[in-house]
Amino acid sequence: MSGNEELGWRNTPELDALLAAARKKLESNYLLVGGNITVHLGEPAELWRLCSAISRSSTGLHSRAQTTKLDLARFDEWLAHPRNGGIGLIATLDAVAPLQDRKQIASDKAEVKATALADARALLAETTDDDWAEHWLSSLLNQDGTLGGRVAVDALRVAARVLAILPVDGLSLTELAEYACGDTKALSSGGAPRLVLDALSLREGIPRPVDPVGIRLLWETAGVSVDALSSRVLVFGYRVDESHTVGRWLNDAADAGIPFPLTLDMVSRGPLTNVADRIYVCENVAVVAAAARSLGSRSATLVCTDGQPSAALHKLLSGVRAGTELLWRNDFDWPGLQMTARARSRYNAVPWRMDAQSYVRALDARNSEPLKGHPGPSEWDPDLAAAMHESGRAVMEERLVPDLLLDLA
Repeated sequence: MSGNEELGWRNTPELDALLAAARKKLESNYLLVGGNITVHLGEPAELWRLCSAISRSSTGLHSRAQTTKLDLARFDEWLAHPRNGGIGLIATLDAVAPLQDRKQIASDKAEVKATALADARALLAETTDDDWAEHWLSSLLNQDGTLGGRVAVDALRVAARVLAILPVDGLSLTELAEYACGDTKALSSGGAPRLVLDALSLREGIPRPVDPVGIRLLWETAGVSVDALSSRVLVFGYRVDESHTVGRWLNDAADAGIPFPLTLDMVSRGPLTNVADRIYVCENVAVVAAAARSLGSRSATLVCTDGQPSAALHKLLSGVRAGTELLWRNDFDWPGLQMTARARSRYNAVPWRMDAQSYVRALDARNSEPLKGHPGPSEWDPDLAAAMHESGRAVMEERLVPDLLLDLA
């Protein structure tokens, strides 16, 4: 084949087909000009002839062959020859469109993800002793232990910083975002809020909610206020030193034996310093109703979480006078053990009739239900968790009302 004939391959469909195959090979091989590419010879029609010219082969290849191998180094040499334009393979492809080193890009992304994962794991290890954080991080991984493609690195970094400072005492989402990340909008959209809620769901042992009310309540378990008026805590007999408006309301309600619902907005308007040296905390409003009905103004100070502790409750308890004893209880179920354990950790609370003896005495198959959720320990009384495992039954707090009233009297 003459030089003019070889130069004639420029800008032909045949050469374009080879260049496209070479681009694919290079971009998946760190842009290294080496190895072979497989060429399918069906189309364009003269592709086999061009391959023969590049390979300097006149045998073993004919128009009826279906595929052939083309050495990239030989292709590069052929393009760089003056007769074929004098421009090598890399420069020829770059002139059409910049080559992308996809292998290196993927490697860089993997390194960034690995660093972000390691940073998140180290940060959370410093700030929490619970195993939920590691379970959460594990849920984000591929089977090979790398961070899943659906997890954005920036979202993971924000989520880890937020989780590292939770729980808080009534901060709004914007305040939390500013405090954790220096950006008030860090939790307004994107993947970070979803990641934080996933982690909180694991911590609470519940499915991640999708409705606005469920999402608000889940944020509140960490003391975060999505709505300062919707976040509430029910108190009974909660007398305070202050004489401002909310303080007068509390004292009047306590003197009249009336349960009083406090919103986060009310708690945030000024200090509410408790008078009593001992505060009892329960989970169910039925206990408050029974105390109001039976004891009235003679009742000890009682605070009701009404399920998961709210931002209002955390804000109220953050202002409890030093030296106050908190006695805390929940339902005898797995979430109840988890909430009691967190109260011990956060407030140094003393479990209140949350022991194996109280559980066994209240256990009645006719008025209990199967245990649900993830089992957990009761470090303050290991026999309690063991007894719950053995029976497989949950006992709601209402079953203990007569005993609780004795303590409150």
